Amino acid sequence: MPTDAKEVTLCGAENTAKANAKIKGECAAKMTELPVLAFDTVVGLNDKVFGKPDSFEEAVRMFKALCGNTHEVVTAVYFAVNGKIIEKIEKTLVTFGAFDKDLVYNYVESGAPFDKAGGYNIDDSQIKPLIVAVDGDYDNVVGLPVKLTEKLIEENLIYGENGYRA
Repeated sequence: MPTDAKEVTLCGAENTAKANAKIKGECAAKMTELPVLAFDTVVGLNDKVFGKPDSFEEAVRMFKALCGNTHEVVTAVYFAVNGKIIEKIEKTLVTFGAFDKDLVYNYVESGAPFDKAGGYNIDDSQIKPLIVAVDGDYDNVVGLPVKLTEKLIEENLIYGENGYRA
């Protein structure tokens, strides 16, 4: 469910993702008695956080910084279930090749980067030529660490101490 949570940017991708997942989760938990899963995915390079670009120029600057480097994609998971709060992190390393002006400009002009952390969707065919390596959970880069989420649900909701039995 959508919330009106106001996201923050802190020092480092992990801190930012954890804070935003918690903000979203706490906001959603006020609206329901059901278990709540909230996520936030952030792209980070060193201590710099790359959120969603606001302009063509900002998107190009992001690509210039990310290209030729390995960055991390961090997704924080906030899970409120059975009176417990569980917070986990999934990290994946993504390496981009050299900056390709034509590829990047065409991608940015398509409008694709403006609703994505780091300005890209790893599944977009236009951006695939930039991607040299993915080390870790590919689904995390897409925006949802499926294996981690399934594990949390199984351990804490389906088979957990106070969970339901399937």
